[in-house]
This record gives sequence, C-alpha cells and structure tokens, in this order.
Amino acid sequence: MAKAKSKAVVSVADGSGGLAQVVDHRFDRRQWPIQFDVGLPQADTWLQYLAAECRKRNWGCSSLGQMDANENSGSITVTSGPPGQPQFNLVWERKRDEPLRLRAGSIGEPAFPVPEAQAFLDQVTNACRSALKECVRVRGQLVYDGPPWRGELWLTDSLRLGPPSKQDESALWGSRVIVVDAVVGAIDRHDAASVSQVLLRDLSVFLTLVQRTSVTVEVSGRRGWTWTVGPTGQIESEVRQIGYQETDLSPEMPIRGSSTAVPAAPVQRPDFSHGGLTPGVREQQVPADILELWRAFVELQPDRRDQFRKAGSLWQLALSLPYDYQTTKFSLMVVACEALKPQAREYRRYNIYDVIGALLGAGVAAVLRQDWFRPQEARSAHLHTGEFLGSEFIERVMMSSFQDPTFDHAARTLWRVGSAALTEWLRRGGAVVMPPLNRRRTWRRMLKERALTIGLIATVVGMVIGFVLARLVRP
Repeated sequence: MAKAKSKAVVSVADGSGGLAQVVDHRFDRRQWPIQFDVGLPQADTWLQYLAAECRKRNWGCSSLGQMDANENSGSITVTSGPPGQPQFNLVWERKRDEPLRLRAGSIGEPAFPVPEAQAFLDQVTNACRSALKECVRVRGQLVYDGPPWRGELWLTDSLRLGPPSKQDESALWGSRVIVVDAVVGAIDRHDAASVSQVLLRDLSVFLTLVQRTSVTVEVSGRRGWTWTVGPTGQIESEVRQIGYQETDLSPEMPIRGSSTAVPAAPVQRPDFSHGGLTPGVREQQVPADILELWRAFVELQPDRRDQFRKAGSLWQLALSLPYDYQTTKFSLMVVACEALKPQAREYRRYNIYDVIGALLGAGVAAVLRQDWFRPQEARSAHLHTGEFLGSEFIERVMMSSFQDPTFDHAARTLWRVGSAALTEWLRRGGAVVMPPLNRRRTWRRMLKERALTIGLIATVVGMVIGFVLARLVRP
C-alpha cells in the first residue's frame, strides 16, 4: 500500500492544559538538513530509544504513523519543553527487514538549531547501538484455580513468585493469585512494562506446564457483574471491577526468606500421575525439579524457545477451556503435541503418534493408536468437519441408566501424556530425534505429493492431443 495522508485530525495534550494537532510531515517537499539510516538490528529498537530519551529530558514527543505489511512510515514531532519551545520533526520509513531511513529538520518558530538536533539524534543512535539498559523492578500477577500459593519461590536471584497478602480461606480449592516480583533489563521504566508483560506470559505458559493446571496473566481493569447474598438472604447483583489488587507496592524487591518456601513435591519423569488434591495437602506445591526446568527454558535457543511458546500456548489455551468445549479442548491438546516436532519441511507429515513415540517411547504411542483413543483422528474430525465427540450438546442427567465414559477417559489420558511430552521436550532442550516415517503409500497420498508434476504433465499431454486433433480435422 502506498503512503497516504491521514484524513483524521489527531490532537495530543500540549502540556499546558490544551491540545496540539499532530501534523504529518512525510509529504513535505523541502530540503531536510539531517538525513541518515539506521541499520539492522538497531533499526528494530531505535524509535524506542528516541522516545526514552525524550522522556528522560521531559521533552514532548508526538507521532503519527502508517502501518502496512511490507512498509511502515511515520512522522514524529519533538518539542524541547513546554509549548512555544523550539520543535523539530523526524520523518521515518522502513521496509520489511531493511534499514530505518530518517530525515529531520526544524519546524515553526523559534527554529530548533540543527547542530543541537544532530547531537540529540546522535545520542539516541549511540544508546541504541550500545543497547543500553537499566535494571527496573517490576511486579505482576498470575492467577489459577487450586490450593492457595502461600510461600515464595525464587526462580533466579531477580525473579520471585510470592504469595498475595490476602487469601480466600473459605475453600481449599479456589481462585488464587501468584505475585511476581522481578528485576528486568529495559530501556527505561516505560519500556519495562512491555518487557514484564512478555516475562509474565512466559511464566504463565511455563507454570501451566509444570503445575499441570491453567495459569494465566491477571487482566486488570475489567468490569463485570458480581453477586452477593444480602443480610436478609436475597441475591444482590452489582457491576464491579474484577480482579485482585495487591496493596503493597514497595519499590524494592522482597527479601529472600521473608516468606516460607513453597513446598516441593518429589516427581518422577515422565510424570503420568493423575494430579489433583491428595490427603494432607493444604497449599500449592511445585515439582522438585522446577528450577531445573526453568533453567532449561531460559537456556533454549531462540528458535526453540519460540517453538516452546507456540506449543505451550496451545496447551495453556486447551486447559483454560471449560467443560462445554470438550472436543475443542481435546483437539488443541493434540495440536500442542504436534507442535513439538522439528520445524523443518521434511517433518510436516509427522503427527502426534510420532512425536509421543520419540519423546515417551513406542509403548506410550501404541496406547494412543488404540481404537478407543486415536486422538489424531478425533482432532481431524473436529477441526476439519466440526464434529463433536464429547457431550457438548447432550443433556446431563444425574441418574442416567447408561453413559459412555470413553471420551472423558481419553481426555484425561491425553492430558497426562501430553503434559509429560511437553516436559520431556523441555528437559531435552528441544532436541527430538524423530523416527523414520514408514507409512503405507496410497494413491491418494502419491497424487497429493506429486500434484504439481502431474498437473504439468496433464497440461502438456492436453496441448499435444489438441494439436493432433486440430491437424486431423483441418480441411
């Protein structure tokens, strides 16, 4: 899409209680006294360093941009102080995987001295090239359903999972909160908010796997209907802010040992246990090898970390679905397991049976292939034709004289097998040796694999036949 002027009028606060219009200077036909390019990889973060430097100086920075799949561009107005101070404009454009091109010059009166603008931009470029970061203390919250999280767990010296200051003591199993305290490297405190969101997302996926229950990032600011029982026993409904808010906002990291440690439970890998509450458990436990698993995640190569995020996010989504989406939940667990296979093209035909066999052994894969189970076929039936295999639209009768528990049993078994496979993949650092693929060759598969070649041959044969027929019928 070609660059186009915005038809909208955009205004921002001018710092004195009024509004200032953001002007798009991308189409200005004038000589730009400052022009330069920022190469890769600095092009990915240069604009973030620009905004951080403006915040550090308490300068104004307003922008207007146009995003397209192949090219982004924008116009940024920098004001050196309150309204009336000198301004300069920065026009930028960047194509996919190419350097960032920049043009800058003063706008309005009084003029912004070109040497000062050049010095400012040089400082931004040097900070970006040096990848300067500062240590920023951040806090976030994760939520899950289960026993209370009462202790602290230090995954590293700068990352702590701690208890909330308030617990729901009305039930052993309920809505729970994990308070995450961390020190992250960021350009500034504003950038730290983005860094911490990625960290929380990684933690939620990781804990969903190792705790074998859905752990998600707390979403604040939502409003929804709530209800309570009034003093006379009547139901009272009210719209409220939903979520937990921690009142302790200390700027310092908690002191190690300020809370008791989260109890660690021994575990044998692969873990095919049934999970759930066991006698004597009064709080959330973690597997004894959780620190080793977190270290394995941190040390993953970038491509394998992205692969784990894909598979883990699908697994997390599957566990978060309620009982009304049984078949979808089941299918997503299958897809999450399939996402563990190597990403090269030659592994496209491998499926969950091959992945489970490579990670957990042929005996476990054989269980999945049994006629009552066969998760690959169930996944294809649901995702390709929308077939339901669970009881999504079946009336649930408590005293029914006959029910088929096969699908529920398959779902519970897949949950145990799938979580064990994801954990084993992580323990191996993503190194999975897939067995040779020995599948029965069918005409349908061979036609599909050679569709392009067959199509070209058919085209050529058709042209030859057409040419011959034309010669035969020619008078």
